Amino acid sequence: MDAVDSEIKTRRFLSRVLRDHYSSLDLYLPYRFTRREFAFVYMGGKGMHRPVAFSTKKEASEFLIKKTPLHAYYSTAYYSDPKVPMKNKEWLGADLVFDLDADHLPGGDVLSYPEQLEEVRKKTRLLIHDFLMGDFGFDEDELHLYFSGHRGYHIHIRSKKVLNMSSQARREVVDYITGIGLDVTEILPSEDIEVDSFMEFKKIAKSPKLPGEDVGGWGKKMRKLTIQLLERWSKMERDSVLKEMKEKHKIGDSTADGLYKELYDKEKWKRVKEEGTLDIFPEQGKVNVNSFKGIIEGVLDEKNIREIGSQIIGTTDEPVTGDIKRLIRLPTSIHGGSFLEVTPININEFADFDPLEKAIPKCLSTDKKELVMKKLPELNEIKVGGEYIEFDEKMTVPEFAAPFIISKYRAKLL
Repeated sequence: MDAVDSEIKTRRFLSRVLRDHYSSLDLYLPYRFTRREFAFVYMGGKGMHRPVAFSTKKEASEFLIKKTPLHAYYSTAYYSDPKVPMKNKEWLGADLVFDLDADHLPGGDVLSYPEQLEEVRKKTRLLIHDFLMGDFGFDEDELHLYFSGHRGYHIHIRSKKVLNMSSQARREVVDYITGIGLDVTEILPSEDIEVDSFMEFKKIAKSPKLPGEDVGGWGKKMRKLTIQLLERWSKMERDSVLKEMKEKHKIGDSTADGLYKELYDKEKWKRVKEEGTLDIFPEQGKVNVNSFKGIIEGVLDEKNIREIGSQIIGTTDEPVTGDIKRLIRLPTSIHGGSFLEVTPININEFADFDPLEKAIPKCLSTDKKELVMKKLPELNEIKVGGEYIEFDEKMTVPEFAAPFIISKYRAKLL
């Protein structure tokens, strides 16, 4: 079969998958869908078909079966009349949406696709539990989580608290989450301690402390990260801890040695953990509280925080969250770049969610398909639908894996 025939055969196969998917689908339509704009991109088409509006679920289902779009979107905003041109639309409010994608993941370009999915999943869980439910206090039933269909996740917040937020207010939410403008020197509280006395006169100094256990926001994260750091160091060899103090926290040789002795030889790190006090070091020599304070402020440094794994710097697509008229992928639709389904996810089941298992269109069978690849990916194999697929110039794969490999890795049908 020549290249042209292979191309035609592949396009027909993908078109059939789209038709079968939408014909067998129990379509998911978003809350108040009659107030939302829809938009579509078609295979071989030019540009985006918008605005589209639906008055019933049946109307939307019939449209998808007939048009078989390669990509399907809907507006995060609500409009009085969603089918009119944008300049004539009356805006009624919008969901607050977060788009986490491997494109925004530090170092994500050197990870394999499965590694990207795993890293973004970790960051999404941190965003949900540490920030949205933790710091902002959203209830679980206000959060709606979806696999994006390709390399990340979408979180939609539907709540009266966010409905009419301005674009600027939404960007400030992202700034808070990503730590933009965060002054870590302002997070550490202090206490008055007596450092000297003469008769009735007392010399009082300010001593920094860890934020209290009842503190929220970034103070809570600083306390958590500091305790994680101290516990991690307590399990490491002395030389490794000293190396990290010197290289990552820019502590001098003598000071690092003194800090280690006070923290671990004398086990004062446990007092820091239990009482939050940092004033545990002798003032003579180069060992003092300011050196340790610098380390604690450093745990919220972007470079260090990535290693500890309790930040989501760089993963959130800020324009999506700040945009009050954004289009986002329609749940249960097919993502044309992967032919995986944009999948709704129960937050309680997210820890075990595997897109290459759960997001495969259910219309696909176990029949075999022969594929040819012009360029092999760097990874040797990938697990799709519970089956390991080895990449080769010519390969036979189950039908349920074929659309993904064709769209993601540029394979063609033989």
